[in-house]
Amino acid sequence: MGGVQGAVAHTAEEVYARCTPVEAAAVRALLLRLVNPGYGAEDTRRPVLRDELGDADTTARVLEQLVWARLLTVDGDTVDLAHEALISAWPRLRGWVDEDRERLRLHRRLTEAARTWQQLDRDAGALYRGVRLTSAREEFGSTPGELSRLERDFLAASVTAYEAARRAAARAARRLRSLTVSLAVLLCLAVVAGATAWRQSGVGARQRDEAQARRVAAFADTLRPTDPRTAMRLALAAWRTADLPETREAVRTAAAQSDRAAFTEPAQLGAPDAPHWLGADGRILTTVVRDKAVQWDVRRQRHLREVAVPGLSEGIVDVSADARWIAYRGRDGATVRNLTNGESHRVAPGSWTDTGGAFGPSGRTFVVRREGRGAGDEGATVEVWDVRRERVLFRYPGGDRDGPLPVLSPNDRFLAWCTHDGERLRVWDVVERRRVATEPPARTQRLLCRSDEPVFTPDNRALAAGTADGVVTWDFHADRGRPLLPMPGEDVNSVEFDPTGAYVLTGGSAGLALWRTDSPAPTDGGPRRPLITFPVETPAVTDIRLDPREGVLRYREGSRAGVVRTLSLHELISPAWRNRARTDAAFDAYGQPAEPAVRPAVRAVAADGTVHTAVSTRDGILVTRQGAHPVSHVLGRRSEGPAAIDPAGRTVVTAEGVLIDVATGGRRQGLQGEDLLPTAVFSPDGRYLAAADTQGRLTLWDAGGQHRIAVLAAADSTVERPALAFSADGSLLAASRADGSVRVWETASPRLEGATLPTGDGPVLAIGFAPGAEELYIASPHLPLRAEQLTPERAAGEVCARAGGGATRAEWRRYLPDVPYRRTC
Repeated sequence: MGGVQGAVAHTAEEVYARCTPVEAAAVRALLLRLVNPGYGAEDTRRPVLRDELGDADTTARVLEQLVWARLLTVDGDTVDLAHEALISAWPRLRGWVDEDRERLRLHRRLTEAARTWQQLDRDAGALYRGVRLTSAREEFGSTPGELSRLERDFLAASVTAYEAARRAAARAARRLRSLTVSLAVLLCLAVVAGATAWRQSGVGARQRDEAQARRVAAFADTLRPTDPRTAMRLALAAWRTADLPETREAVRTAAAQSDRAAFTEPAQLGAPDAPHWLGADGRILTTVVRDKAVQWDVRRQRHLREVAVPGLSEGIVDVSADARWIAYRGRDGATVRNLTNGESHRVAPGSWTDTGGAFGPSGRTFVVRREGRGAGDEGATVEVWDVRRERVLFRYPGGDRDGPLPVLSPNDRFLAWCTHDGERLRVWDVVERRRVATEPPARTQRLLCRSDEPVFTPDNRALAAGTADGVVTWDFHADRGRPLLPMPGEDVNSVEFDPTGAYVLTGGSAGLALWRTDSPAPTDGGPRRPLITFPVETPAVTDIRLDPREGVLRYREGSRAGVVRTLSLHELISPAWRNRARTDAAFDAYGQPAEPAVRPAVRAVAADGTVHTAVSTRDGILVTRQGAHPVSHVLGRRSEGPAAIDPAGRTVVTAEGVLIDVATGGRRQGLQGEDLLPTAVFSPDGRYLAAADTQGRLTLWDAGGQHRIAVLAAADSTVERPALAFSADGSLLAASRADGSVRVWETASPRLEGATLPTGDGPVLAIGFAPGAEELYIASPHLPLRAEQLTPERAAGEVCARAGGGATRAEWRRYLPDVPYRRTC
């Protein structure tokens, strides 16, 4: 190496050699702060302000030495590399950058976020949350000395805010979802802050657009849980602004995201402590404020009606499941009123002191519990009223005054409540006026009674509740329990069945989960698994609802009563569901279903349709080229097992990472550093090899297995092996994950996180690409093949349909102020 680069490298190495170990560590930290790692491009220098380097004596000393050696320059308060060639010319610095590349990127994002926080006068809305906070804590929490004072303050404030929010949410849940916290959406400030941080002056229009597109794509990812429609529109706007790997990934993720919409009741029409009810399918939100019943269409996010009733705010009791009726108490009883036509009925006359009530699921009945009036009377009278006929259908004077209100079955025939301080369950037949004879075990009774929201199953034969064990269901007709639906390590607070009873939605501190109630127990003896899970931003979740007709679920945030979120069910509630699960599947080179190889064989399909298989035998690995004239021969050693065979049938990869030449039997060790490989796959164009080891680590290699290009996933399931597939041209790689989702990476930019496509009904059995990689086909155990859009154009069409159009001019001005407006849909 000669010229300026050689001289720079030589000078840098001399200065470094003279440093003490403490000074050497300071030199490394200082120089890495002055480097901006590239994303598929060259690394560049990064000027910083002097205060970002800290005020340690060692740092000041090595800074002076590097400036004296003309390796750094100081211009006022700005410190910079004197020569950008130092990054590539000095092997030691280049090695440091390569070794800590991902850590440096995370550090740069932390630095930028801290600056934005400082510019916003340390506004709490700019703090880290969720995945970003978790990543920063894991990376820098144990070594805060690497961070500047501002970065340490920012990270500490983010952790403090997170812990405070978590504790507040827990308190809200324990107090039956009391509205103790009101979160303000700092959307405008976040956008302005993001725009300010990413603005660049003095660059060309193309570079400006790319920088803005990357910023908006990243911001759309953070916005998705709180404002999914805007997030979808922003992802699409980012791709329309600049066609980049980051923006293509964003629009693919937006087209498949679970979050569909978030309805927020207008602040000027609500009240912080107003009660709210969400209809049975989640389509109508009802609130009572200032003696008015106000209803909103959640789907269309518009006002439906408001009905004024004197004294309603003080007297409101309940709203029916179909959102048509309200019940409110007065001086001499309760009134049930139809909000659509004004029809009203009187029920439960008399004083309503120490009296509670609720509608039955059908809306035709109303349950009343009156506490005893006499001194020392600990009992209560339970009544079931026919609303329209204004008469009592059932009365029982031996109820308990404490605990949840009695609940009615969907057909209004059975009534359940708890006695003896929540220790015993009682189920009565309202029509025959007798108690159901069957009685569950004592522990089951306690679990059902201590639940906040026990419910009847849609078949009117069983009672279910969310408990610390999961969803416990007791069939009082058959006198036996139904299979437990567990949520390991987490309590289930809410349970909601679909009308058929085949599906149940659960909600708890771990999030939401959709289950199939008739799924058989796993053959390995493990617990039943949900079809799909949905993490939520806050554990304070109430009023979970299924809307099978639209294929969505909705829920209300407990800490923000006027916020209803809508999530896609990804076609999991389907009449095409198969009770008998498939155990294997495969696709050919054109994405069409094909006959899978008999495990433990592996298969690959050439471009001309020729199928090559490899299977372990007692004598070695049997490789077969199928067709009209099949050819087979054995290679390798005894007890060796194949992990993959390339589509041309020329190379086999063993579970130990050995690559065997099929023609010559030659062996060479590859995939160094990986554990045993249960599965791998070659790209059809012969450029890449993707491998998953027994620790769930997924890596991308050159086809020879000698150079690791990227670690795509650091860990996943150690039990289930993922489904892997490349597109025909090798430009895309798809891999299933243990949570039932599929990740898609562009092989040209594998260090990005990849587009996430939630699917459910795991584990994914096989993945296949359509010709031209326009769609991704996914095979799962119980559902027909499902397709996800992959080309940005098709994904954009899906986003336009789901988001109800593209970004408006007002949204564009807010989020992309430096880029000329363009139509996105």
